[in-house]
Amino acid sequence: MKLLTIGTGDAVWIADLFASRGARVNNISLFKTFAVVNSVDKLKAIRHVDDKRRFYTVFRDGDVDVRSAFNSILSFNELYEASLVICDVEDEFSFYSAVRFGNELEVVTEEPRLCIAMIPELSDASSVSVSLLRVRKLMSSFDYVFVFEKTPGFERNLLKAFNVLSLVGEIDARKRLSGEVVVDTSDFLNSLSGDGVTVTGTSGEILPFKIIRRLRARSSSTTIAERTERMVRLYETSLTTIGARFEIESARKALVVFSGDPDEITMDGMFECIKAIERMNPEMLVRYGDYPIPNSREINIVTVFSGIKKFRL
Repeated sequence: MKLLTIGTGDAVWIADLFASRGARVNNISLFKTFAVVNSVDKLKAIRHVDDKRRFYTVFRDGDVDVRSAFNSILSFNELYEASLVICDVEDEFSFYSAVRFGNELEVVTEEPRLCIAMIPELSDASSVSVSLLRVRKLMSSFDYVFVFEKTPGFERNLLKAFNVLSLVGEIDARKRLSGEVVVDTSDFLNSLSGDGVTVTGTSGEILPFKIIRRLRARSSSTTIAERTERMVRLYETSLTTIGARFEIESARKALVVFSGDPDEITMDGMFECIKAIERMNPEMLVRYGDYPIPNSREINIVTVFSGIKKFRL
């Protein structure tokens, strides 16, 4: 899934992160990154977004006009399946420019509009009310809003989650295989609900080299059981890394995506994860799938919960 990715204000460093470490298929980045700031110093601090894709916009008295930057971004004629605007709600410019971008995108495109809303680490009622008020405003300008609390190391989970999710539906010309369950862009988008916010969790494990795994393999049934057990363990760990303290039990929809060596992904493991979500909330609509990466030493999971309205301190 190719994403038109726009970082705003204090959130441009996340766009810069996608530009340098974002997922690539056939040596082409899936994140078409742009940066829009209101400070020359922030403009200079950007390292990986191409210079022609950086824009300066004046911000005075709470008013921002992003039309010039927006028209310049559209002039690149990028092919994308959804747009992704990255916003830090603590930064006035980032917040207001993200709202404007969401409204401008609604006028010119029929593609889904996604927003990453970074909120401060929530510790008291006042910080919760201000952050959620701005998140609700973003929800009115975008189709789907992903929320991440700025806890230590949150950017690693954010990057891993969107790298895996962006790979769904992509075809690598060097690979001629499919996963256990094909998951594509439409599956991902259909697993999102605009009636509430979306949160994600991630987990991963580095495996021994494949030849070592084969030498250590015992009976076929034992090996499959170990792989299934690992997948369940990764799922449980992913729930501890959910990006914001919302009640995932109240989600309307969920998505589970594994990525890694297809030999390490089992249908039993997939079904156990699905059953665990259904035990959490039998009414939740669950989608699932995997993205195969032959001979990969890393296996990752991303869990997505969408349509959440309840918050927990």
